[in-house]
Amino acid sequence: MQLKNKMMYAACLLAFLATGCNKKTGGNSEADPAAANTRVTVFVAKTMEYTPELTFTGTAKANKEANLGASIPGRVEKIHYAKGSYVPSGALIVEMSDELLIQAQIEMETLRKDLERMARLREKESVSQIDYDHLKARFDASQSKVEMLKKNTSIQAPFGGILTDISVQEGENYSFIPSVGSDMSLQSGIVTVRQLNPLKVCVEVNEKEIASIRRGQNAELLFDAYPGKSVAGKVSYLSPVLSPMTRTSTVEISVPNNDMKLKPGMYCRTAILMSEATGVFVPVNALLRKQGTGDEYVFIVNDDNRTVSRRKISRGIAKGNLLYIDGITAGERVVIDGKNKLDEGSAVEIANQE
Repeated sequence: MQLKNKMMYAACLLAFLATGCNKKTGGNSEADPAAANTRVTVFVAKTMEYTPELTFTGTAKANKEANLGASIPGRVEKIHYAKGSYVPSGALIVEMSDELLIQAQIEMETLRKDLERMARLREKESVSQIDYDHLKARFDASQSKVEMLKKNTSIQAPFGGILTDISVQEGENYSFIPSVGSDMSLQSGIVTVRQLNPLKVCVEVNEKEIASIRRGQNAELLFDAYPGKSVAGKVSYLSPVLSPMTRTSTVEISVPNNDMKLKPGMYCRTAILMSEATGVFVPVNALLRKQGTGDEYVFIVNDDNRTVSRRKISRGIAKGNLLYIDGITAGERVVIDGKNKLDEGSAVEIANQE
């Protein structure tokens, strides 16, 4: 009996305590609306001047390139420059065997003497004009042959540049069989000269963008070999035709290479600069990327000053820590801090509200 009374007493005590707790918290059963708001900081989107740009990837190439050889086979007698040397314009690079040239010169001198004797006889009308003309034609042909052989026994640089390849060594016979150069291209010459200052960078431009590009336009280039160091260049050539396969046009950008650090074949990223324009900028840390997609968006504070809307945007050029954004207007308030906790229609409390 006593045990039963004790159990009843304990049950009553627990019920009393539970009732007391409910009464204590009952007055706050209604949650404070402000406690559900996310505290955020905002940035007022502003209009700024900027330079639009078109970006491409490209490959550096020699500004000029020539595979130098002879139009007739022969033996290479002497190469006057070592591989990698600078060759001035007009310099003699290769001497070829001159047996045929010597024969042609002897023949020409013989014809010259015959022509001089016939000219004296013609003055006395001892020979006909036809015979004189035939001999004169033979002499002219012999003279042209000598000039042709001279060009094929002494190979000169058509422009100043670097001797990058020697395909036929001294003492070897030169023929027209193609060889493979250092850039894996087929070559049919004896030596290859490339002009490396300036270089040119070739990019492929879509037909929709080609109308925005013109000769003389400024460009900025970033080579993977020298990260963080941009190089200035200028558009030097626009192809007058488009590829029927890709619908792109080749654009060449001339790049100074005074220190010769840039090499043909280097990969680079190219930005062709457009005319000055104005646009709306916000801090780059205002952007959020939707998980699993490439979509980016920002949160805009609504006119009620209490909720936000999520808006998809597209980014443009950066100026310091600010980013040009297409999709918002100047004066709109963009959430910076606290954006990761927000969703469409979320309630917010603006920490830096004036």
